[in-house]
Amino acid sequence: MSEIIKAILFGIVEGITEWLPVSSTGHLILVGNVLKPGLSDAFMEMFNVVIQLGAILAVVVIFWNSIFPFQKPPYDPRRIRTGLISYLRMDIVMLWLKILVACVPAAVIGLLFNEKFEALFYNYTTVAIALIVFGIAFLII
Repeated sequence: MSEIIKAILFGIVEGITEWLPVSSTGHLILVGNVLKPGLSDAFMEMFNVVIQLGAILAVVVIFWNSIFPFQKPPYDPRRIRTGLISYLRMDIVMLWLKILVACVPAAVIGLLFNEKFEALFYNYTTVAIALIVFGIAFLII
């Protein structure tokens, strides 16, 4: 099968599973095991990140007004802050600071145990078991 058709199939699977409460990365791993693209592992890792970029950017576009900290303030003649600081929404700045602080433990653990996680979790057997178990849990819940 042509590599272009395989890439299109990967895109279809990603597009369908990204918005569902299922693992789109897990489904990409399963599709990769079935289609067996003749590409290096490094390329496939990069491809899986890039193919998910569209969905991530769609979320950023949709929520842009909620996450962008610079917005024109409403006119208030009693306003004390002037200049660039008057355009800064402190509630959104605090949100970003909390997000950054929350990412630190995950980044440290991810960097320390990356190879172990990939060996344990990035294979089709583990992914298939996890999808079945959590699929049943979703049905029960």
